[in-house]
Order: sequence, then structure tokens, then C-alpha cells
Amino acid sequence: MVEKIKSGIPGLDKILKGGLRKRSAVLFTGAPGTGKTIAALQFIYNGIKEYGEAGIIITAEETPEDIKEFALSIGMDFEKYEKSGKIIIIEKPVTYLKGGITSIKGLLELIKRKNIKRMVLDSLTFFEYLYPPQKFDNIEFRRQVLLFTQKMKELGVTLLATSERTMTDLDKFEYHMMDFLFDIFIILTRIRKGNYFERCLTVCKAKGQEHSLDIYPISIDQRGLTILADQVPFSLVEQEEEKKFK
Repeated sequence: MVEKIKSGIPGLDKILKGGLRKRSAVLFTGAPGTGKTIAALQFIYNGIKEYGEAGIIITAEETPEDIKEFALSIGMDFEKYEKSGKIIIIEKPVTYLKGGITSIKGLLELIKRKNIKRMVLDSLTFFEYLYPPQKFDNIEFRRQVLLFTQKMKELGVTLLATSERTMTDLDKFEYHMMDFLFDIFIILTRIRKGNYFERCLTVCKAKGQEHSLDIYPISIDQRGLTILADQVPFSLVEQEEEKKFK
């Protein structure tokens, strides 16, 4: 039987038929503004608040102060959990990881000492700091990412990473080689609805577990991100109606 954990992201567990497979590597990908970072913060925050699982956020693009300020604006007070050591935010931790999987002793010790069960990498560009494209070919780059995800699994950590995409059209979506390194692959996108866009989500892959393949609308407000798992995007309904009358 597949052992699962609750994601802490409202609506996602229903789509995944109960939650994320424990110790899996999850990738949220999408264009800017689709909700990737909010989902990642909910994964960590609700992980400790609701389920007692300590977490680490590794950020390559924002300061810990910016992350905490943004989280607070959508109802997540990271400060109190950071003070108690239940949530740790690390900014550009090149000192931990520079030199490959053999040089992450400090991070591994921290994970063991703090009994970390959840980790966020926001975003995968973090690995470009460690393995610059001008020095490492694509094969070596992917190998290091794979080794990192495998090491997290060995330590019992469920990993959620984010990555950027310029293409938001699901019908024209092109997969990258990095996408295949993750057990669960989730796309966040925008679909045009008249004169505005509707945020949507679909789970493309969830290795070793059942999941829905439907497209679901996303709501983002002062309470954070919610996947409306019982609804169909209005934009898709309108597109189907238009086809009927053509």
C-alpha cells in the first residue's frame, strides 16, 4: 500500500486521491504569477502547523525576509515556526552544496538534527548556481539534480521544487528533460476567459499512485491558493460551447 502525506495545499489531496506519496520528489512548473511559490509555502507551513512535520525552504531568488513578509500577507506566520526551529529558510546555500552531492554534509546533518520531513526548492534555477551551464553539460546537470532528489528520499524527505515556463498553453506544452526526474509533475497555467485569464492546474504525472488527469481552476486570495477540485474551469466550458455553435 502506498504511504501518503497530506500536501497542505487545499484541493490537491483530492486530485491525488489522498495526498502526496511519502518521500516523493514533486515539481510544480508554470509561468510567473500562476501560484507556484504560494503552493510551495503552503506545503511547508501547513506541514508543520497541521501535521507536525518540520520543513526547510531553499530559496535562490528571494531573501528570507521577503518570503516571510509575502507569506504573512496571505495568512501564514512563518516567524513563530522559524524561531522554534520547525521551519528553516536558507538563501542561496552554495556553501552547503557547492561541489556536488559529496559536499552537502552540512545540509544533511541539519536535516537529521532537525528531523526535517519536507523541503522546498524555489526554484530549480538554484542548481544553476551550483552547476553553471558554461561549466557543466546538460547530462551532468540532470545527474546532480537526480542525485539530490535520491538523497532526500533516503533521508525520508518529501521534496517540492518549482520551475519557470514561458509557455502557458497546455495544448502546446513542451516537456523538458528535467521534468522526467520527478515523481509527481504538476503544471500551473492560465487559460483565457474573455478579456482576462483564469488560473488552472493539472497533474500530468504521479508515479506509483492514482490521480485525476482533469484540469482544475485555482483561486488565489488573502487566504492563499485553493484548487477547486469539484469544478471545471469556466474558460474551458466557454470554449466547448463555442465549438458547438461553429
